Amino acid sequence: MNASKEKKGHRGLRITAIVLACFFGFLIVAVSFFLAADAICIQYARTLPSYERIDIGALLEQEEWSDEDYETLYLQTGLGRSSLDSLKDDPERILSFQEALFYEGEVVQDSVSFGCSHDEMADNYNAPLAPLERGDVIVTSSCHTFGWRNGHSALVLSSSRVLESVSPGYNSSIGSVSWFSNAANFIILRLKDASAEERSAIADWANEKLYNVPYSLTVGIFSAKDQGDDPVHTHCSHLVWQAYKHFGYDIDSDGGPVVTSRDIANCDLFEIVQVNGFDPIELW
Repeated sequence: MNASKEKKGHRGLRITAIVLACFFGFLIVAVSFFLAADAICIQYARTLPSYERIDIGALLEQEEWSDEDYETLYLQTGLGRSSLDSLKDDPERILSFQEALFYEGEVVQDSVSFGCSHDEMADNYNAPLAPLERGDVIVTSSCHTFGWRNGHSALVLSSSRVLESVSPGYNSSIGSVSWFSNAANFIILRLKDASAEERSAIADWANEKLYNVPYSLTVGIFSAKDQGDDPVHTHCSHLVWQAYKHFGYDIDSDGGPVVTSRDIANCDLFEIVQVNGFDPIELW
């Protein structure tokens, strides 16, 4: 009787050991796969234009630009019409944007935490930024988690500061725009058909209501997407979406329960102020 119980006990231990071995084996394979996928991401971190660089010197000397000229300059510099207009009297600076758009510098990967990485330019290279206005939005696909390019978004508060929600365990805070200029890619967006005063009001509301708010990746899943006048949870793209939603603009291009940085980048309510590290035709 005791021998039978002992035999059953050994069999149970063997089964438990096999189950645990299978579980940990699967876990190791899964983690290895996702870490490998995350490492491969760096190969697609920065995209150069799919066309050749041309001499735009003569074009910059013209007093007037046609729609075709604006399109040519956009493809060669990554600058939208409003940025080109504001920089028209500074052709040398516009040329620096062309240099940055076609820049073939090395991209390196910064490991933020386990499975989470950020692709940035080596040697502290910073791309020039178009003139920023309060309420502008900056998005990048340079952030990825286990191979998924979740990206990052932020709302511009000034020429040097942004409001952003960075990661779990941290409340939303004020960050620097220079982080984006060092990223492998970025897009600067501006709300169409809205005055500078309205865009500035969006930034003011966000700074008052969305500053120091706890991070939650599940906003829109386990809690309301639209959190009204007093948001209690947010994440990077939700922070930007919530600020605009308060003023009646739904900038989630696919309208799903969770807004992502890519959803914002593809929203047709925005015009492009600048693109760098993405193909200006394909974007994200």
